[in-house]
Amino acid sequence: MTQQLGEKEIAGDILSGFKLNASGYLHAVMEAQDPSIRQTFQDYQCQCLDSQDKIFRFMQEQGWYKVPMNQETIG
Repeated sequence: MTQQLGEKEIAGDILSGFKLNASGYLHAVMEAQDPSIRQTFQDYQCQCLDSQDKIFRFMQEQGWYKVPMNQETIG
């Protein structure tokens, strides 16, 4: 019997994908020798980070992603 994924699991998978893509684009930016190729990878990385932020905020609003607050890191 197959189990269907819910919105929370799908959103989590999408978020993980954006994290992986952003990491890959960063590596590509650092390795690119041609300035126009480098800029293209930077543009893709920015788009990826913007999309990641949207899904992250959606998940936070749903209560599906909570960032632990550590007193030592707050100021």
